[in-house]
Amino acid sequence: MLGPVGVLTRYLESAMAQARYDLLGPKRFVAELPEFGLKVEAEHLEAARRALREALEAWLLEALRSGLTPPGLEGEGDPVRARFFALAGEMWRLLKGAPAEAPPKPQEAPRPKRPASLEEWLQGLGIQVVRKPQEEEEKEKVLTRLALFLGDRYPSLEKLYERLKQSLSTKRQFELSLSEASQEEIANSTQFCTMLKQYALLTSYHYKSEERRIRAKASTEGWVQNFLTGGWLERYVAERLRKYLRSKNLPHEVAVGYQLVLPNGEAMELDVLVRVGEKVYWFEAKTGEFQAHIAKYAGLKKVLGLSQKESFLVLLGMDKARAKELSALHGLTVVNQANFLEAFQEALEGNAP
Repeated sequence: MLGPVGVLTRYLESAMAQARYDLLGPKRFVAELPEFGLKVEAEHLEAARRALREALEAWLLEALRSGLTPPGLEGEGDPVRARFFALAGEMWRLLKGAPAEAPPKPQEAPRPKRPASLEEWLQGLGIQVVRKPQEEEEKEKVLTRLALFLGDRYPSLEKLYERLKQSLSTKRQFELSLSEASQEEIANSTQFCTMLKQYALLTSYHYKSEERRIRAKASTEGWVQNFLTGGWLERYVAERLRKYLRSKNLPHEVAVGYQLVLPNGEAMELDVLVRVGEKVYWFEAKTGEFQAHIAKYAGLKKVLGLSQKESFLVLLGMDKARAKELSALHGLTVVNQANFLEAFQEALEGNAP
């Protein structure tokens, strides 16, 4: 009967769910279980987790060898626990009577560790998944195409996008003069508006070539408003990450919009999560004001057990010099839509075994 063995497995899993992780400095990750007086340090987060698990197992075996009942395994009258402790005691009696220099048993080659899915990774941190990302294939293709067009050409579409976003709050028609714009700005602006009108994200659109003036009005539907005010940047980040990881033939998982409940009961939505092998990276994307959110993101990074190089805040149009200062102040990797992929590549190389 394997029931008693399950007690030990569940005990280890429950204890590890209470572990704390932090970054002390470059390649200095600490993992600890204060209740057990255990603390380890390693170069990478996964190495710290493994070392802490090994330390916990050694602590548990020592407790059983000494005849002590580890905290949390008490429970008089429980036949499963009683059977487990009886087996543990018998195991140590057999070990004491074994020859001093017994030949070691041949060990099987370790099996490759199966990378956990993003959902399993979140659950392992004690985080409840309320809603997983669900995609409607045809709709996703259209929105992703629009997001890529805007993200790749943002410098020449910045004026149009700012006017469009301002008009979303008033729900009124907006105008944009392109009289002083370059040919690239005019071509990209008119093409993007044509695409938005084609898929009814704009309910009206007119361009007077003689005046070089755009007049347009955005749809008031909720999903359109969400997409144009910021959802497009999340999609842009996710799709660019997918394309890069496919080009490198790296096993990966990319998800947009996990809705969660943290261990403290707080509800949270994560913009983009990326798993590359056993490593996880987190991206938040903001097209406007971010100041009220950055402290929350810095705290969430610790809950997720991620380092600064694994936690990204993508700010639309952010100046690189200011991004570097924000990164140093808040312990996140602050980037813009043009250089986030470069920063991600550096993080991958830093986490390479």
